[in-house]
Amino acid sequence: MSDFLININEKDRDNVRNKSIYDKIYSYVVVKKFNSPVGYIWMILFSLALTLFMIKSGYQTGVVLVAGIIGAPMAVASMFNMKFGVVMMVIIAFFLNGLKRFIFQMAHADVPLGLAMDILVVVMIFGMFVNQYEKRDWSFAKNSITLLVAVWILYNLLQFANPAAVSKAAWAYTVRGFAGIMLMFFIFAYAIDSIKFVKNLLILCIVLSFLGALWGFVQEHNGFTGWEMQDIIDNEKAQLYFIAGHWRKFSFFSDPMIFGIIMSYVAVMCISLASGPFKKWVKVLLIFLSVFMFNAMLYSGTRAAYVLPMAAFVLYTVLKLNTKIIVTLIIGTVLFLIVLNMPSSNPSIRRFQTAFKPGEDASYQVREQNQAFIRPFIHSHPLGGGLGSTGIWGQRFSPHSMLAKFPPDSGYVRIAVEAGWVGLIIYLSLLFVTLKTGIKSYLRIKNPELKAYLLATIMTLFALVVANFPQEAIGQYPTNLVFFMLLAIISKAKALDKNFSLNKET
Repeated sequence: MSDFLININEKDRDNVRNKSIYDKIYSYVVVKKFNSPVGYIWMILFSLALTLFMIKSGYQTGVVLVAGIIGAPMAVASMFNMKFGVVMMVIIAFFLNGLKRFIFQMAHADVPLGLAMDILVVVMIFGMFVNQYEKRDWSFAKNSITLLVAVWILYNLLQFANPAAVSKAAWAYTVRGFAGIMLMFFIFAYAIDSIKFVKNLLILCIVLSFLGALWGFVQEHNGFTGWEMQDIIDNEKAQLYFIAGHWRKFSFFSDPMIFGIIMSYVAVMCISLASGPFKKWVKVLLIFLSVFMFNAMLYSGTRAAYVLPMAAFVLYTVLKLNTKIIVTLIIGTVLFLIVLNMPSSNPSIRRFQTAFKPGEDASYQVREQNQAFIRPFIHSHPLGGGLGSTGIWGQRFSPHSMLAKFPPDSGYVRIAVEAGWVGLIIYLSLLFVTLKTGIKSYLRIKNPELKAYLLATIMTLFALVVANFPQEAIGQYPTNLVFFMLLAIISKAKALDKNFSLNKET
């Protein structure tokens, strides 16, 4: 019988005993079951069966199946490795709308990538709780930002019982964007455990945004591809995109507005990082990237995006407050006034000029009239008209209501109309507390590298806060994920600096 006994020493027993649930599942499923002759045979048979099914069902079904085959392992990997999941979510969010547009035009298949993102969030939340069952360390959630995020999510869930809401179905569709995807904040806060990972996340956003700027550059100088133009025609967007004899560019994002906003706030991020304690070639590269993205921003024709760098630079001057920065601000102001008032035949420059002359902008005047019209409703409805009562969901589920015909044209106005002034106070409190926490941490932390990353985070968040007034800038992919990432970095900055100081002392 001794031949059948396995000799396990005390060290091996400890290794087995100390394995996490993740490691045990991975060892059993991947190593033991799939990494074997029987596992290989099952995978080959499964692949052949899928191929036959795709041949008989058509290429549309095949596209959906391929997406599922790729997505399922990614979901499992995201549950086991939270950092991998966070990186994948950010990458997918940047390419989501462009990929949906491409698949639909080329294969005529409407792949529910948005639903796939929601499923991935749920899987990662489940993975976080499984991991926390062993670690039981909730220190990452013990701060005022996390509390306000939780209050905001709970308030949106309670909106289901809003007596003024016309449609419960509209709530179900809208709560995903208002509160559901905001669970990503907790995932970001849990995954961010080092200064290095903060750096990697910021680099990832810059690289993906630069790719977006490159594609916008191609669109500007070579025109749209056939499938991009077909998408514009199919969705009747020509009147919105073709203005004053010039096509507004959108790169691989959902629309020109999102493209312009992303180019603007990521360029602000680059400029902020360029003032950090980095090598000279890194600073030169960051300045080049910011200029390139600012140029791509002009291709979008999004006037709201033009205001963000100026607003962010004012806050930057206040935080830095030295002679060099003040002189730069004065020179920049003079150059800005020259560009604002100089005559030009360039449509991008003319549109830039009108962004700072709202009195001459017909669309701005219409928005002012719309907001004046809806103000009495906001005052008399503290809980709002219900999530999804405006925009496309309002037109779909309650087309005869007054709110369905109202265009919010502002993230804050939409919250005030749908969630009421109570919801707006909660949301603005979250933004205020986050910026206050970020500025306070920036002035106190010691690590110079983390200080530079935190400054870039604060500047970018402030730009988004400003952008959300003239546009619904924060609620769409990928900006919503970037927004949650910024909140998480600010909430963890103090702890990361403390860990750095402790490691330095030891």
